[in-house]
Amino acid sequence: MRNVLGVTLIELLFGLAIVAVLAGLAAPGFRQSLRASAVRAATYELLAGLQQTRGGSIVESHPGLLCPSDSAGNCLPAAAAGAFWRWSIEVPGQPAELEPRALPEGISARSSRSPIRFSPNALSASNATLTICDLQGIAPPRAIVINVSGRARISPAAASTCR
Repeated sequence: MRNVLGVTLIELLFGLAIVAVLAGLAAPGFRQSLRASAVRAATYELLAGLQQTRGGSIVESHPGLLCPSDSAGNCLPAAAAGAFWRWSIEVPGQPAELEPRALPEGISARSSRSPIRFSPNALSASNATLTICDLQGIAPPRAIVINVSGRARISPAAASTCR
């Protein structure tokens, strides 16, 4: 009788086939998780921008604004979906200090109002909703809802808002 301390080629091929099947089953779930995390990251980035704008307008005693923008930093109308966003404090006679920030690739955001303005007393000029969409349609959209008191909350958004 021989003591064999290895595996045969057939056993190795069966093992690799099992690993390949499991990896094939797991790949779509990984893709959805990556897209969902990109939407989540964009949501928190915009929420931080809202809070920075609101806080800056209080500290500087000047209105603050947040808007979708093109790569040059020009505010876009509310209906336009932007891959860039900028937030700044409006100081009369001075240009905006912050450059546009890009959202993760394949993510866009729309605003029901553009720009979203905060007054120095921390109130928002009006209600607004920012909807963050996955352009590939894999991850569900999220929304940031801003009320007139300037407070923001995150909520799920309807998929139809991204079309």
